[in-house]
Amino acid sequence: MHMQPSSKKALAIGGIGLGLIVLGMIWSLVNTALASIQKDLLASVLQLQWMMNCFGISLCVPLLTMGKLGDAHGRKKIYLCGLIIALFASGIGGFATRIEFLIACMGLFGLAGSMILPLSQALLVHQFPESKKGKAVALWSIFASLSLACGPIVGGLILNWLTWHWIYWIDIPLIALAIVIVYFFVDGEKEFQKPHCNWIGVGLLALIVGSLIMGIMQGPTWGWTSPFIIALFALWLISLAIFILLEQKSTMPLFRRDLFSNRSFLLSAIPNGCTIGFLWVSVFTIPLYLQNRLRFSPLETGFYLLFITLPVFVFSFTVSQWYHKWGAKPLMLTGYSLFLVAFLLQAFATLNYWTLGLGCLMIGCGWVLTWGPSIANSLSSIPHHIAGIASGMFTTLQELGAILSLALAGVFFRTTQKHHLQPHIELIRASFDASQSETTLDSLLSNPAAVEQLLGPDASVLPWINKAFEASYKVSFQFLLGSCIVAILLTNLLPKQKK
Repeated sequence: MHMQPSSKKALAIGGIGLGLIVLGMIWSLVNTALASIQKDLLASVLQLQWMMNCFGISLCVPLLTMGKLGDAHGRKKIYLCGLIIALFASGIGGFATRIEFLIACMGLFGLAGSMILPLSQALLVHQFPESKKGKAVALWSIFASLSLACGPIVGGLILNWLTWHWIYWIDIPLIALAIVIVYFFVDGEKEFQKPHCNWIGVGLLALIVGSLIMGIMQGPTWGWTSPFIIALFALWLISLAIFILLEQKSTMPLFRRDLFSNRSFLLSAIPNGCTIGFLWVSVFTIPLYLQNRLRFSPLETGFYLLFITLPVFVFSFTVSQWYHKWGAKPLMLTGYSLFLVAFLLQAFATLNYWTLGLGCLMIGCGWVLTWGPSIANSLSSIPHHIAGIASGMFTTLQELGAILSLALAGVFFRTTQKHHLQPHIELIRASFDASQSETTLDSLLSNPAAVEQLLGPDASVLPWINKAFEASYKVSFQFLLGSCIVAILLTNLLPKQKK
């Protein structure tokens, strides 16, 4: 049957967009489900962190290279590889019975994301004539923001009636459909560029990011002066030094040095890394607090998270118009001021339905006011012929900000919890079954709702666990408060936008 070119193009755009939507949704679906996963698999907060940070590391490290691989071997082919990896990851996640399998699953999703994110935009642009490239970029933004907006409520609805396994199983038919549509209806390129991938640089970047994040995250558990932690930080320093030396000599560096000397680029990219860090920490900790401390249902949690994700979907176009009218600096400063108030509420106010809801809404508004303008401002100062490289660098720095923020916030959370529980730890241990493992105990200590269900609402240890959990939550947002002040100071240094 012959298909009209317009129908084929519409299907191609839909297939590319569907792949991007599934990738964006998995991040918010999993964050909404963290409390359910923790309860079912008796996972510790550290293990939940590893789930999300494995996703971030696997997304961040190969990101700069995947666009080049697409140029060398075909964007459609690499995009399909990303979708197939995501399909495989969904199967692992859906059938997982141990937290280690979910950590591996999220690592695979991150790798899939490193292919899907850059190549989805390139493929969408390829579907439009030169005069309508802007429409392709706008469509990509709509798909991305739609996926983030839908995730919490879809996750809440799934978890309200089904087990957390379904947040992965629901992706399988969607990804399979995207694979079929992309394979049959997206045109492949006829000309390919020669491969020019810096694999040594990618390997060193993996060592740098992996050793640093592991050292930070495992520090409170293994001890900051343990040989393993010292070795990890030594590996980080050595890898970083070698990476910098090789980047200076390389004809194909992963990071262009001239972009780091561009004030508009750098002073937009670093605050943007803070923005995504704020988002990752907030969407990780708030659902845990709502469900583990306030006993919210997953569906109620999903509605609360909509306050964070919906503003990006609803107001992105409006903020884009404001950017063209006023420039990035006033919008970003307004956004960071909203973040500041939100973090003050979470860190110091009495936590109830109103302070949490208002905090979530301010985080969402801060996100939409800082994210788009920082991207536009950084790339508007870059020559057109290196815009693709600059965009890849910007996204890599963004993801680095996310995983570093989550790692550091987790250190503050777990250290504060340990400090508050240490005087009572022997009595708490005695209250639980002596056969329980250390990891199971860690899971229960960060889940007051599970302790109440296990020991009853009048358990003598419950007030201590509640108090420690709340203090840990507040300290995480005190860390974000400090990061927000840094973001404001850097944004103030942005040069005025040329009219």
